[in-house]
Amino acid sequence: MRFRRSIVSAFVALLVVFGVGFATIPIVIAQLEIYLRKEAVPLAADLSTVPVPLGSWTRARNAEGEPIKDGIFGAEMIESLGTDKYLDRKYQSDGEMLVVHVAYYTGMIDDVPHVPERCWDAAGLSQSMVATVFDVEVDYPGATTDGSPVNAATGRPYPRVESTDAVGNVVPVHLPVGDEDGVVRMTVTEFENVPGDPSSRQVGGYFFIANGRIAPSARDVRFMAFDPGEKYAYYCKVQLSYTGRLVTGEADDAVVQRFLQAAEDLLPRLIPEVMKCLPDWPTVEERTRPERSA
Repeated sequence: MRFRRSIVSAFVALLVVFGVGFATIPIVIAQLEIYLRKEAVPLAADLSTVPVPLGSWTRARNAEGEPIKDGIFGAEMIESLGTDKYLDRKYQSDGEMLVVHVAYYTGMIDDVPHVPERCWDAAGLSQSMVATVFDVEVDYPGATTDGSPVNAATGRPYPRVESTDAVGNVVPVHLPVGDEDGVVRMTVTEFENVPGDPSSRQVGGYFFIANGRIAPSARDVRFMAFDPGEKYAYYCKVQLSYTGRLVTGEADDAVVQRFLQAAEDLLPRLIPEVMKCLPDWPTVEERTRPERSA
């Protein structure tokens, strides 16, 4: 089969264009400092080092009064979770109990992990409240922004607290930057915990810490951790679960309100300890700054 000269010329021209593009696109991407493949950032410490107690919150005990050990997932659950870097622990204080689940992801991240409104629905529970974002007041004792480094993405200074390391030295712990100081925006949902018993409720609340910032939803994480201008990326899901029962005459959201009160008490103690385990993002930003300005 023979083609007209004009068709052959056009075909050759297209091949040249594709060849040039294939060779030059990576160069252009590098010049523009666009990172399509994110590099992993290791944890600073294992999540299991988050201490007990946290203020008045101690390790929960079972019916026999024995401390409940941290949850250990099997291979199938770890594959479903998408990471083997996690903490699953039950804390209790003044008769209330919260299940703390923290999971860490870095490097090539394809999707954002499981969240209660998906998992519990798949488990057959009946949703009694749609997923809603709440502003949770978090009062970090001793937190300050005076002299703190500034988050490159937002221009806001990192809140920080002082802590003691393993050898007794006082070190700064940079807390995640949010939309508003002292507020953690958390997505909260509620399900009926026992089929046929609408008074038994299970509440799940979660947020993400991604590249030194707080995000209430999976969509926000994608904007933060997948910023093409960032060479490195991580995100961490922090989830609290709570089980309660509606008392006759209470408002339908009474269990959710009790959960929020418990979360406001635990989170100011939990988040700094989690941040001690996560990469110190101001240090990562400082390390990559010469690359950006070169």
